[in-house]
Amino acid sequence: MRHLRSALFALPLALGTLTAGTLAGLPDTAARAADGPSLLQLGLFQREGDAWWAWDSLRRRSPDLADGLSPAVVPLDARRQGEGVALRATAPVGLDVTALCRRMLGAGFGCLVLDAAALPQASPQTSPQASPQASPQAPEIKPPADSAHVAPPRPGGETRTDVAITYPPEAARTMAAIEKSGRRKGRLGAVIPDTALDVMPATLKEEGWNLCALTFDDGPHRVVTRQILDVLNREKIPATYFPVASVAENQGEVIRDFIAAGHEIGNHSLTHADLRAMDPEAQRHEIAEANRILRGFGANPVLFRPPYGRYTPDLLAIAREESMSPVLWTVDTRDWQVRDPDRIVQHVKTEAGTGSVLLLHSTYPSTLNALPRVIAAMRAKGCEFVTLSEWIERMHRIATPAMAPTLVNAGAKTGPKVGDTRLQTAN
Repeated sequence: MRHLRSALFALPLALGTLTAGTLAGLPDTAARAADGPSLLQLGLFQREGDAWWAWDSLRRRSPDLADGLSPAVVPLDARRQGEGVALRATAPVGLDVTALCRRMLGAGFGCLVLDAAALPQASPQTSPQASPQASPQAPEIKPPADSAHVAPPRPGGETRTDVAITYPPEAARTMAAIEKSGRRKGRLGAVIPDTALDVMPATLKEEGWNLCALTFDDGPHRVVTRQILDVLNREKIPATYFPVASVAENQGEVIRDFIAAGHEIGNHSLTHADLRAMDPEAQRHEIAEANRILRGFGANPVLFRPPYGRYTPDLLAIAREESMSPVLWTVDTRDWQVRDPDRIVQHVKTEAGTGSVLLLHSTYPSTLNALPRVIAAMRAKGCEFVTLSEWIERMHRIATPAMAPTLVNAGAKTGPKVGDTRLQTAN
C-alpha cells in the first residue's frame, strides 16, 4: 500500500473499479438497496486532494452522474498516515446504482457498488468502514469550496495548495502523438498547432538560430515551484510558466515573483480538465476565468496551453477569440512520467537542441533536481534562452507558408483548419 499511486480516476486496487462485465453480474441486493441508501466507491487515491479533484472533475464534466450523490473521503488505514484514501459516495434510496456505475464507466470514471453490510469493521489491521461516521478512526473529510485542486483545510485552517496534477495512462498516448506530429513539421508548426506558417530545420541552420525556451506547466506547488523559480533566477534564464489558475489563485505571491523576475505567465486553464469534453461555453469559461485570476496578480497572458496537450479545432478557435495564441512544445522531457532526474537529463541531451521548446512541470522534485543539468546541457548545445512569446515572435520573422497543419486531437473529430493569428504580445 506504500506504493499506492494517485490517479485522477479510480485505480484497480483493493476495492478498485469494476469492469462493465463484472458490474453486470452484481446481485440486485447490492445494486439497488430498497431499505437504505447505497454506497459507491469512486476510486482509491494517495492524497485527499487527488480524491476531491476526481469528484470535482465528475461534477464538472458529467453533473448528471453526480446529481444526488453525497461524497466523502475516508482513509484506507485510519491508524497510519499516507496509506491512501477512498472516494466514496452515498446514493439516495431507490436509485439504480448498477445502471449509474455503467454510465460512469462509460464516461471514463471509476465506480464500484459496495455492500456496506459486508464491509469489515475498522480495526488496526483493516481499512475503515464504508460509513465514515460509524467509527471515530475513519472521519469524513469535507470537500473544499468548489476547487478541483485545493485539498481540504488542515486543522489549523491552512489550505493545502501543493496538489500535483496526476496524468492518466492515456496521456502518454497523447504526448506520443504530439511528438510524432511535431517531427513531421518544422519548429513553429510543432509549437503552434493551427499556424499557417512554419520554419524548417534547414532554415534555422542557415540563420544560425540558437534560441530555446523553457516552459513549465501546472502548480504552483508551494515548495517546488518556488525553488524552480530560484534556479531560473540564479541562472539568469527567462522562462514561461503555465500555472493552473485555480491553484494559483491561492498563491498569488509566487506568480507576482515570476513576473517581477522577468518571466512570462501563460494560461493553462482554470482546472486542468480535459477541455475537449466540455461544451463551448465551459471551454471559454476555463480560459477566460484563468485569465481573470492571473491578471489579478499583474500577469498579461497571451499564450494558452491546453491541459494534457489535448484540443479540438473548436477549442483553438475559442482560444483565439479570447486573444490567446495556442501553444504546445517541441520536446516533452517526460518529467511527468519518469520522475527520475537522470532520465530527464538524458532525454533532453538526446532529443533537444537549438530551437527547442521544452515541456517541464513545476510540481515535481525530480524536475527541480534535474533543472540545473538540463540548463547546462542546453547551453552546451549553444542555446540562448528566451520566453516562449519572444521565441514565437522571432520565429515569425523567418517563417514561410506551411502545408495545411495536422491537428492532434487524440481521437477527437477533426474540423476545418483554423486560420493563423499572429501572437498578441503584452502591452
